[in-house]
Amino acid sequence: MSIVKLSQWEMMLLEAARSHGFVDEEIIHKLRSENTEAFLDVEGGKFDFTHLFDLSKNDPHTLETAIRDGYQIKFTTFNGIKFLLNKRYDIQADRDYQINGDSLDQVPLKDHALSWVRQAISKNWRIVELEKRTDSGDTIVRFELVNTPS
Repeated sequence: MSIVKLSQWEMMLLEAARSHGFVDEEIIHKLRSENTEAFLDVEGGKFDFTHLFDLSKNDPHTLETAIRDGYQIKFTTFNGIKFLLNKRYDIQADRDYQINGDSLDQVPLKDHALSWVRQAISKNWRIVELEKRTDSGDTIVRFELVNTPS
């Protein structure tokens, strides 16, 4: 089975809905039934979920597979990783990790989260394991932008 690919925007909409408290099957049901009203309060109404409804209508298999089984982001930006860590794991810059130039440093992730993030972010990023903390069960990592030849 190949992994479904989503755009960063699609990931942001999906993870915003999840962090709002919607569970996966609830999101699928709301999209299938075109319940746009349900998403009006997500993130204080700052996101337009039209794109997710369009994807649900035009390619329901892809979206539902991504929701249920996971996805890979086609191209992840610096802010995309920050958004993903914040919405999916409540991990925030400055509070939980540092930003050093074009890397996110000292990010604490549980094993399941580390495994999931490894497969979800695009290949323009590398995750470097820095330390395993036995007391908390966290692995401390750094997200580095991969230098691509010009």
